Amino acid sequence: MLSGEHEIVSIDFIWVDRDKRVRKVLTEEAIAEKAESIERIGLIHAPVVRRDGKLIAGETRWVACQRLGYTQIPVQWVDELEEDELLAIELEENIKRIDLSWQDQCDAMRKFHELKINTHEGWTQAMTAEAIGLMQNTVSEYLSVAKAISQGDKRVIAAKEFSTAKGVTRRQNARRAQDELVLLSVKDTDAAPAPKPETPIITTSFLEWVETYEGTPFNLIHCDFPYGINANKFAQGSADSYGGYEDTPEHYWALVQGLLSNRERLLGTSGHIIFWFSMQHYHPTLEALREHFWVDAYPLVWHKSDNKGTLPDPERGPRRVYEVAFLASLGDRKIIAPVSNVFSGPTQKSGEHMSEKSEDMLKHFMKMLVDENTRMLDPTCGSASALRAAHSLGAASVLGLEINPEFADLARRAWNGRSKV
Repeated sequence: MLSGEHEIVSIDFIWVDRDKRVRKVLTEEAIAEKAESIERIGLIHAPVVRRDGKLIAGETRWVACQRLGYTQIPVQWVDELEEDELLAIELEENIKRIDLSWQDQCDAMRKFHELKINTHEGWTQAMTAEAIGLMQNTVSEYLSVAKAISQGDKRVIAAKEFSTAKGVTRRQNARRAQDELVLLSVKDTDAAPAPKPETPIITTSFLEWVETYEGTPFNLIHCDFPYGINANKFAQGSADSYGGYEDTPEHYWALVQGLLSNRERLLGTSGHIIFWFSMQHYHPTLEALREHFWVDAYPLVWHKSDNKGTLPDPERGPRRVYEVAFLASLGDRKIIAPVSNVFSGPTQKSGEHMSEKSEDMLKHFMKMLVDENTRMLDPTCGSASALRAAHSLGAASVLGLEINPEFADLARRAWNGRSKV
C-alpha cells in the first residue's frame, strides 16, 4: 500500500544524479530491509523530488518500491527550495544512517557547511550543527577530517574507519598547532640566512655546537649517543676495522647532560626524542630523561633477526640480539599513528660504521613521528641512516652532526647515494 497525501507520480519519472548524491552506494541489506518494512506497513515517508523528477531524498525507499513492483509512488515536491535547503534535507535523512560511509558523511558535511558559509554571512560550525541536528563537536570532527581528505592526507584517506581518520586528524592538527607556536616564538633577525649546505651533515662536536645554536627549534631529535659501555674496547667483533669512537660512561653522560640542559634551545616547547641506550644504563637514563620529558618506560625494540648482535662474554652470557630506545616527548606532542614497539629485521650494516642502525628499522619507528612538518636533528649522526630514513618519510628538514671527520665524509657519501623520494 502507498500511504500519505502527497502527489502520485510514475515511479519511472524519478531519476538520480549519482555524482551529486550524498550516499554513493546503496547496500543490498538496506534495500531489503526497507522493502520488507514497506511491504509490511506501507510507505510512511514519501521520497523528496524536484519538479523535473530529480530525487533529493529517499533513494532507498524508491529502489525498494521498484523491487516490490510498484509502478506509482507518492512524492514530496521541493523545487522551490534553495540548493542549501535541498542538501540539508538529504543530510538530515542520511547523515546519521549507519549504511552511509564515513567518507560520504564527511563530504556531505563539508558541502553543506561551505554552501552555508557562501550564502549566509557569519555562518558558523555551531549553526551547521543546529541545522543538521548534531552536536557541534561531532560536526567539527567531520569537517576536520573532510579538510584533511581534501588536502590529500594519505593517512586519513587510507583509514578504514572514521575513528581512525578522526584520530589521525586530531593528532596532526595538534602537532601543527604546536609547530606554529614554536615558529612564531623564533626571534626575527636581520642577518642574511646561512647558505644551504650540499648535504645536511656538519663535522662538529654536538657539545660545542649546541651552546651557540640560535636557529629554529627542531621537533624530532634522534639520539644515538655512544652508549658509555666501552664498546670500542671489546676483545671481539670488528670495532677496530670501523674506526671506533670514544665510548666511556663519562662521555655518554656529558652528551646526555648537553641534551637536557639545552632542551628548550633544541625543541622549543614541543617535540619528540628517540633515545637509544644500553640496558646497563636503563634506570639512570630513564630517570634523567623523565626530569624533563614524558618518557614511555616500555622502550622501542630492534630485534636483529640475523642474530648478529654482540657477545661481550661468550663464557658467561648470551648473545645480545636486540637494541632499545626510549620514546620521549615534550609538550604532550602527539604521534602521527601508532606502530608496533618491536621491529624484527637484519642489521643491514653497510660496513661504514661500527654501530650503524638499520634504515628500515628506523623508518618503522619514525612513521609515528615524521611528516611533512618534521625538522629532525641527529646530534651524533654516524652513518646518517636516521637522516636518510626521515628524509624518505617526507621530513621537511634533517640535520646531522658528526665529530669524526672520516665518519662525516662517509655519511655524506651515503647521503648523496640515497634513494631519491
